[in-house]
Amino acid sequence: MAKTLDKNLIPAFHKNDLQAVRIIFREYYASMVQYGNQLINDRQETNELVVNTFIKLIAMRRNFRSLADIKAFLLVTVRNACYDYLSGVEMGTIYKRDMFRLADLLPANPQSMPVIFTSEMLLNLYEGINKLTGQCADVFKFYFYNRMTTADIALQLDMPVNKVRSQKTKAIRIIRSCLVPNLTITPSLN
Repeated sequence: MAKTLDKNLIPAFHKNDLQAVRIIFREYYASMVQYGNQLINDRQETNELVVNTFIKLIAMRRNFRSLADIKAFLLVTVRNACYDYLSGVEMGTIYKRDMFRLADLLPANPQSMPVIFTSEMLLNLYEGINKLTGQCADVFKFYFYNRMTTADIALQLDMPVNKVRSQKTKAIRIIRSCLVPNLTITPSLN
C-alpha cells in the first residue's frame, strides 16, 4: 500500500470509519486465513480464528500507528490463536467454556455447511457489536474479549448469574439481527 494511503487510512481507522475498516479487512483477511490454515489445516476453524482476530483489532484500533503495526498484530494474534487451538486438539480438550463463539451468532445450519465470512458480514458483525450498550456491552466484552465465565462476570459486574445470561442472550440477538439479513451459506469447496 502506498505511504499516502497509510497516512490517511490510520487516522480514519482510529475514528472508527467504516470505509477504513473495510479497506484493512480486504487487505489482510485472505492472507491471514491462508496463513492460519497452513498452521492448523482446518479452514472453518481458521475463518473463525481470523474473524475473532479482526474483531480484537477493531476494538484496539487506537493502539496502531501504521499498517505495518496492524499486519504484525494480525500475524502474531492469528499464530497464537492457531497454536492455542492446536494445543487443545493435542490434549483432547478443545474447551467450549461458557463463552461466545461465532457459531452462537449464526442461525441454525441444518445442512452443517461451513459459513464463509465475507467482508460485508464482518462489517455487519462490527456494526452489531457497536449497537450493544450498557450491561449488555459489558457482558459481551467480558465473554468475547476476556473469555470469562458467567460466574466470573457476575462477580466482576456485581450482578446475578441469571442477569449475566440474559444480557448474553440479548447481545446474541442484537448481533444476530445484524448478520442474518446478509448471511448466505455456501457449499464447501473442499
